[in-house]
Amino acid sequence: MDQKQCEAIQAVKNKYCDWLMSLNNVHSVAIGYKETDGKETDEPAIIVFTTKKEAKKNCPKNEQVPAYLDGIPTDVIELPKFETYQAEQNEVVNREKFRPIPGGAEIYMPNSPFTGGLCTLGMFVRSIRAQDNENDIYLLANAHCFPRPDQSIFQPESHETQDLIAYASRTVNSELVDGGIARMLYSGEAKTNEIIGIGAPLGSYELTMDNIGDLVIKSGRTTGTTIGKIAYLYADADEKRNQIIIADVNTAFSDHGDSGSVVLMQEGEYRHHVIGLLWGGALNYTILSPIFAVCDELQVSLITSDNNTVS
Repeated sequence: MDQKQCEAIQAVKNKYCDWLMSLNNVHSVAIGYKETDGKETDEPAIIVFTTKKEAKKNCPKNEQVPAYLDGIPTDVIELPKFETYQAEQNEVVNREKFRPIPGGAEIYMPNSPFTGGLCTLGMFVRSIRAQDNENDIYLLANAHCFPRPDQSIFQPESHETQDLIAYASRTVNSELVDGGIARMLYSGEAKTNEIIGIGAPLGSYELTMDNIGDLVIKSGRTTGTTIGKIAYLYADADEKRNQIIIADVNTAFSDHGDSGSVVLMQEGEYRHHVIGLLWGGALNYTILSPIFAVCDELQVSLITSDNNTVS
């Protein structure tokens, strides 16, 4: 699909998005390819996600999604609302203690001596704010991982002083981004050139409609290294806008505790380039904030394999 076609579909989706989201049970609107009889076609469409898909005869006319909007086909998919992942005490893949620490490792944020939050350290970044030290290294995760502005962060789950690795520095929870960074206490503890099970992040990449169907990879604290498929783009999901939706491939792509994982292209010219920051999901779908928005709003640059250069 050329850029002009893509922009035309986005314009129609944006024109009708607020109205679609106001319909009963609708929680998200995105762009993807229409499905017919359970099979994906090559027809671009505006995708409407609803918690309950009603038969047309049971749905009031003013609550029905038209088959076309300004000539663009629509498709309605039944799916629970996307939820922010909150870690649970479940089976975990990347739980061990790492020194130095790679991306994909478990991080723990205590809220009290007895309970706390568990997330994933996605990768490492540098701050590009003028007032920050350009040599400091920060871990990247989600805003919802850090409930306090100065949140202490341990690796792995621990209350031992020797396992304290960072303090939260800033967070952004906006229409585009659920992101947060924490300054590492010791830069030497950051293994900036590795994400568990993947290797070095090589850069960043902004998706286009042509990437729908491409495979992606992530490494998370709960589900480990998994493969998914780019399913929908430009997704408006409740309070978030222009998010990326990944579909499971064979096994679950993510679960609670994987919040903060970065998602990378799995193959092709942009293999192991970061596309987004994982923050939640619903059933067999995972939702991400686009990495360029994350870097822009957090005012950071990714640390990649090329001698710690900016992607």
